[in-house]
Amino acid sequence: MESAEHPPTEVEGVSDEFIEQLERVPKKSLKEDMSCPICSRPFLEDSHPLVVQLPCHKDHIFDLECIHPWLKLNPTCPLDRQQMIKKKPPPPPKDEEDGEYDDMFA
Repeated sequence: MESAEHPPTEVEGVSDEFIEQLERVPKKSLKEDMSCPICSRPFLEDSHPLVVQLPCHKDHIFDLECIHPWLKLNPTCPLDRQQMIKKKPPPPPKDEEDGEYDDMFA
């Protein structure tokens, strides 16, 4: 069980490569009333905004400097918690003592 007294030993965020490949949102597509959901600062307040879109939803856009630390610690979108990287499903459990024998090789 993870808690403040026993933090996780591994951080499960995304790779730098994943962050570098996030789709950039062009300045011309940003509107005056749009702001970063993390810092609440309007995107267009910056003369050269660096805004990225997460793959989970076209409207989930963030300042890169805000979303970068989040994604390094959490592999999820901060708005809907969808996984950014699909994990491989665990292999099916092996039945060590099945009890039934297949006569196919008898």
